[in-house]
Amino acid sequence: MKIWQWLGYLGLAPFVIWLFFPWLITSRWDISAEQGFIFYSVIILSFLSGTLWRKDTLAPNACSQLASNAFCLFAYLCLFIPVNFSIIILPFGYLGLLITEYSLCHNKEQAFSSQYFKMRIFLTLLISLLHSIAFIRGFS
Repeated sequence: MKIWQWLGYLGLAPFVIWLFFPWLITSRWDISAEQGFIFYSVIILSFLSGTLWRKDTLAPNACSQLASNAFCLFAYLCLFIPVNFSIIILPFGYLGLLITEYSLCHNKEQAFSSQYFKMRIFLTLLISLLHSIAFIRGFS
């Protein structure tokens, strides 16, 4: 397994910790599990959005940079709305970003193989599932 794959899957760990083992962190800092989960989700969505800047060489216009900024602002705004709404809409940001990334890169660059997009689909689905569990549980 390549390093980018390890890092991709290891990136799920904080989601799982905030959702299933929040006492590991909340006992040390004055932050709720809901806040930690949302903060981490916003950080990851913003980080992934930033990768679109690299794809600017693939798109002849500023489409990828505008999309990157739009996804970052979307994630940022999720910090200011009620937690239950953030938990519901953040997965749509991940899905939209995946679709945008795929449309910008599909068959244009060898570095983004089908293996990469399979991993991104799998991780997007897992993150969406974790958000769904968080919403259903209500972090209670």
